[in-house]
Amino acid sequence: MSTCGAGGIGDVLGVLTPEAGTQSPDGPGFASMAGETVVVRQTGECEGGSDGVDAGPGRVLVWGAGSGAGYVGWLIVGDDPDKWPVIVWERHGWLYWKIYGGGVTELLRCLFTMGFDECPLSGASLWGEATPHFLHWREGQRRWDSGIDPCTGEPDPCFGMEFD
Repeated sequence: MSTCGAGGIGDVLGVLTPEAGTQSPDGPGFASMAGETVVVRQTGECEGGSDGVDAGPGRVLVWGAGSGAGYVGWLIVGDDPDKWPVIVWERHGWLYWKIYGGGVTELLRCLFTMGFDECPLSGASLWGEATPHFLHWREGQRRWDSGIDPCTGEPDPCFGMEFD
């Protein structure tokens, strides 16, 4: 977080801010880890988790949100955050979660190189992506404010239009 900050990988995976949300009323912005963690924990309390995962939703700390209604976070086990496995929650009519060892960097490396048996995210557009692109949220906001689509870098044809 201290190196890259919050932002998005492609238009698929948002890396959340650890502080209060940076949501702007004028653009897409990014939510906070704390806010999205509350959503996941409340949903988990209502619907439960997957069979074979011996952890409740209160032990999840969300760090990313996917475009396919999925979340990525850490499973809080023990006192050393460097040893927390990554947990991916997908929602397809029920709550479904998988645990991946190796941390965030390893999850992303395996996502981009197809190093898992299957794509861990709901959407597969980053699966095997040879040249993934990270866009810091402030640069995305700057593009949005200037009429540029943050994901494509092309002019936004809807810029300045009023919608009811």
